[in-house]
Amino acid sequence: MKIANPTPEVLAAALAGKLGAIEALLACVQPGVFALAVRMLGNRDDAADATQEILLRIVTHLGSFRGDAAFSTWVYQVARNQLLTAATRSREHPEVSLEGMQARLGEGLAFADALARSAPPDAASAHHAARQTPNPEDAAAARELAVSCTQSMLMALDREQRLAYLLDVLLGLDSEQAAAVLDITPAAYRKRLQRARDALQTHMGGTCGYMNADAPCRCDKQLPARRAHPPAAQFIPLKLVDAERPAVAAHFEQLKRLGDAMAVFRGFPAFAVPEQLVANIRTLLTVGPLAAD
Repeated sequence: MKIANPTPEVLAAALAGKLGAIEALLACVQPGVFALAVRMLGNRDDAADATQEILLRIVTHLGSFRGDAAFSTWVYQVARNQLLTAATRSREHPEVSLEGMQARLGEGLAFADALARSAPPDAASAHHAARQTPNPEDAAAARELAVSCTQSMLMALDREQRLAYLLDVLLGLDSEQAAAVLDITPAAYRKRLQRARDALQTHMGGTCGYMNADAPCRCDKQLPARRAHPPAAQFIPLKLVDAERPAVAAHFEQLKRLGDAMAVFRGFPAFAVPEQLVANIRTLLTVGPLAAD
């Protein structure tokens, strides 16, 4: 989800200090800011903290916006400064690596194969039939596993590469726009982006069945191991909420017909902004230190 631009009227009124317009401006940008924060930090609570800080910085530094570029570009720059340095509740995951993930996924596939071989013939046939038409619970669990797995792949990149990749894949910014957000040259941005793409494409192409029909890994085949053993440190447990599940289900149905690593990352939902975050910002605007005199 891209960060949206407010209407010129709302932006002008917000720059003039009108409280209602400032609230409307924040309501316009916060879904995109929160979605980016979730993908950057891999944790909803950390993303909510970062989003609140970004929104506060937008309000307190609104006067520095000069209109030289789109308002959303300026918001991306504010978000960049926060997301590249944001502290997290738990230590960021240096133990997450693409190589380590491949090893864990291989163990999951081996577990599923061993389970199938040990089952009686009738049970094995029933299991194969169930894989062809999984029940709704298993299908939902497999999609949630896909979200966790792809988020873990992102977390295996350092933050600068992660943000470069998300600006391209998730947000669709061209190299000139993305370079302006990151305050680097377009050539430097393209090099950073290519390094991130190469790492993820190599991993996805050899492993992920959504990316390559000949690759061994399928999310439903990972379910037995996940259910038998707690998730390992190599995976980020990013859970979906009910409002996000229909969009994810529709996207992964489309992915069955695609062979595009980037499409896997594009298809994540507009993560639902926590109600408490919205309430906190509203309180600060109306009765807190940001309230109009």
